[in-house]
Amino acid sequence: MDAPPRPLPTIDAHGGPRERGLAIGAALAAQIAGHVAALKRMLAQKVGPPDAYLAAFLAETDFRPAIHQHTPDLLAEMEATAEAAGVAPDDLFALQLLDEEWAYRLRRHAARAPTKCSSLAIVDRPGPTWIAQNMDLGDYTDGFQALLAIDDGAAPAALVFTAAGILALLGVNAAGVGVCVNSLPQLPSAPRGLPVAFVIRRLLQTRSAAEAFELAQTLPHATNQHYVIAGPGEARSFEASAAGVSEYRAPDPSRLLHTNHPLTDAPARSEPPAARENSVARLSSLQTRLGAGRPGLAKIQAALSSCDDPRHPVRRTGGAVGFTCGTMISALSPGRVETWVSAGPPTAGGYHHHVLAPIGQPA
Repeated sequence: MDAPPRPLPTIDAHGGPRERGLAIGAALAAQIAGHVAALKRMLAQKVGPPDAYLAAFLAETDFRPAIHQHTPDLLAEMEATAEAAGVAPDDLFALQLLDEEWAYRLRRHAARAPTKCSSLAIVDRPGPTWIAQNMDLGDYTDGFQALLAIDDGAAPAALVFTAAGILALLGVNAAGVGVCVNSLPQLPSAPRGLPVAFVIRRLLQTRSAAEAFELAQTLPHATNQHYVIAGPGEARSFEASAAGVSEYRAPDPSRLLHTNHPLTDAPARSEPPAARENSVARLSSLQTRLGAGRPGLAKIQAALSSCDDPRHPVRRTGGAVGFTCGTMISALSPGRVETWVSAGPPTAGGYHHHVLAPIGQPA
């Protein structure tokens, strides 16, 4: 018998920025406070007193100008979330800056670069386009997973997987636009520009994959990140950093598989081969399992649950191998958008199933 899915709170966040933020903060108040506390406990182990560290991090970075310019609605949503959840605004802002804090730690503290997340998009003509990801984060995020059902009445409704308090980790919208991401620590980052969580939500406000492709190449990226973006019948892969955006053109353009090392010729920080061993092993596993043949839900679930190399599994269960906070798999068709989401490492049957009504059709 298939394992039942782990609980995954789904929060309806409708209306304007303040309405959405108040709904999210009220529904997830305990989880957001717990997530902030867990982040600080983790930082205390790695960098010392967390409040002083976060204060220095926020003082030495300047992301707000780009946020004000490109995503003012998301800033207002975040501020309302902090208010409703009863957490300090700076603590919630720091929580958004997941990848930016990693990049800051790498720049300032010679920290070990994270290897996290395995993503893919496969265009299956005449079937749906698939887009999927394992979101690998620290163990401290476990228990704070949530799904946001965003509908502001203007942009397409979206389903956003996240950890409580963060604007987005990945997602899909009713226009059939899907967005998944991977950290690329070899590429340059900067203390200014638009942070990853804000980029993801902004991309999910687009009404077509073509619009999202264009936006991904023009936004000012603060952080070294791979974005795979898909829509019905199309998918593209962009390696973004503070130095610009390079498109990855796979040998088979219908199959985009990516982990945590650059696949383009973008200038990258040199590193010993052992430093990317984990990323290369996970990519090899995806290529072996998904590099040929017709894709499908079961095949993609198996690939994202795989442990072909026990030292470097695609599915991470915690401890030394890391932790898969959740998995999202979406099938994008012109008349149907489906998604399957797991809270925690994916297991057979451990998914919540959702259908988004395409624009112009009743829910």
